Amino acid sequence: MFGLLLIASSCKKSAVKLYPVKGKVLFKGQPAEGAQVVFRRATEDAGAKPEPNPYGDVRADGSFSLRTEPYGEGAPAGDYIVMISWYTRTDPEDPLSSKSKLPAKYADPTNPILKATVKEVDNELPPFDLKP
Repeated sequence: MFGLLLIASSCKKSAVKLYPVKGKVLFKGQPAEGAQVVFRRATEDAGAKPEPNPYGDVRADGSFSLRTEPYGEGAPAGDYIVMISWYTRTDPEDPLSSKSKLPAKYADPTNPILKATVKEVDNELPPFDLKP
């Protein structure tokens, strides 16, 4: 039984081909440390099963790399809309209190302004240099 679970688990991880994706997020020319980057397919088939969204967290130098759960590091090849959010806690005593550091337009999936293409190679994206 354990062998079957191990085989099923390893098949799931290899079911989707992922490609490394790295980039940078800057706001007003400065690294947006702590921001979250989410890629969502630019086009989705109405009857298709939804795919997991690749995501990453922005590090101190503004860099990020994408991960697609449950598959691992990287993202499937294709065209994506990019949503970036960055929140700060407004009340240190209340973990649910927060305020966005970015204009809402950068996280709006209904009217996306940021786009990216993941190719079947190692991807180094141009920086997302966000403005107020």
